[in-house]
Amino acid sequence: PNPLATMVTPTLAAQPAPAPAAPPALPAAPPAAPAVLPATRTRAAPTVGQQRYPMLHTLIQACVWTEDWRLQPESGKSGTDNLDRLLGALEGEADRLGVPVTDRRFRQTYTPIYSTVFPDYGRCYCTEVLCAAFRGGTHIDVNGIRYPFTWDLAHWADRLALVWRELMSAIHRGCPLKNALENLDVTWAGWEVLYIRALIKLELEIKAQLMVAAQGFIRLGADPEAYVLVMEEVNRVNGAVKGTGESKMTLDVLWKATEMMQTANPPTAHDAPLICLAHSVVAAWEDLREYFIALIPRIKKLDVGLAHNPGLVKRLGAWEQAWRRGRRYLMDERTQRMLVEDARELREAAYESPVLQLWLPIRQTQTLSEIQGLVLGRILVTRACQGRGWSVVDEFAPEARDTTQFNEMEGFVRAHGVRGVVKAMEWSGGLEVEDWASITEDIRTQVEAANRAEWNDYLKLVLTCATRNWAQATGTDEL
Repeated sequence: PNPLATMVTPTLAAQPAPAPAAPPALPAAPPAAPAVLPATRTRAAPTVGQQRYPMLHTLIQACVWTEDWRLQPESGKSGTDNLDRLLGALEGEADRLGVPVTDRRFRQTYTPIYSTVFPDYGRCYCTEVLCAAFRGGTHIDVNGIRYPFTWDLAHWADRLALVWRELMSAIHRGCPLKNALENLDVTWAGWEVLYIRALIKLELEIKAQLMVAAQGFIRLGADPEAYVLVMEEVNRVNGAVKGTGESKMTLDVLWKATEMMQTANPPTAHDAPLICLAHSVVAAWEDLREYFIALIPRIKKLDVGLAHNPGLVKRLGAWEQAWRRGRRYLMDERTQRMLVEDARELREAAYESPVLQLWLPIRQTQTLSEIQGLVLGRILVTRACQGRGWSVVDEFAPEARDTTQFNEMEGFVRAHGVRGVVKAMEWSGGLEVEDWASITEDIRTQVEAANRAEWNDYLKLVLTCATRNWAQATGTDEL
């Protein structure tokens, strides 16, 4: 459309002149058309900074910043990678402009871990060092614990943040960068040495705690009282590694597991599941002990962020899980009976059911996906209905009591038990019985949603005990 039509037509309509007067105004249209093209109206002219430092501008725009030029925490790995590239470009720009490198011989005092991060006396601008100054300048986060800044650390963190903002502003305005880059290098070096030395101090404190635990493990055989000290150190390290890890574990579970293994030898069919659980508790403790003792000669290479050491995390996690299971199922006679009966019923059901023989092949590692919604899922409901162990229904679904569905389910379980449920599944070709599913759906949903993690752990434990019984039973080859 002609961009001048709205300007010319109203003027002609207001005059009494004849219609032929309109054509002479048309030639004015072509020269004016380029002036109103959308591209020329919306495209902003590049700033001086974009023209002078195009690469730096591109890298800055790729990062996610706050108003005071701090990297947004939610920027994730992509934001960190972009900041790495920006810092590398600033190093290159400083070298190109001949900015002198601030003396960094203080790196001679760094521990081996930090010497790998800063291998020479060059600038080595590190993203973590910059972000540490931008976390508010108040604390250092190590292993989920906040250590407050000293006055010097807080002062240099503020200085680095100020110099960084001045540099970003200079790049944006297209100013010469040599002075700004020189100020950055001097301030960066001052902040780096204080920050890394603070981390090294924390590293030495953390490793000293690990050494105390390791030496305590060595003395366990000759000094029984060392167990108390070792457990305190294990609790402290476990809480530091996992942040929310259990830090109040006690020795009574270990004593109970050790006593069971010593008194039940050889184990009977009745106490075999309990011995299986006790063995897992003692084995997890011994594995942790061996790891700490082997840690002594290589403790210098341990990462100060304890959660970054997979071997330590794995063994502490295994010990905490074994301790929790032992506390829950070994310390109370009622839960002991529950575990024994469930493991026995599962084993017997597998012997009697051709369907389950296909679902539960005997192997080292069982896949719960084939089992959870079938036999072991029914054990959960059986526990609730028979009132043994925890009163799950009373705790999580009290409104289900005395309802028609609950009474029908309770009668079914009392009449048939877990083995009856297995038979019903077998009659249906291994599929869920519709009536059983409709009866149990409401209560099962409430129970699993309320305490899914605890029950999943219990079902794994039942499965482990039952499969170990199978390995000791006669007729294993035929099964």
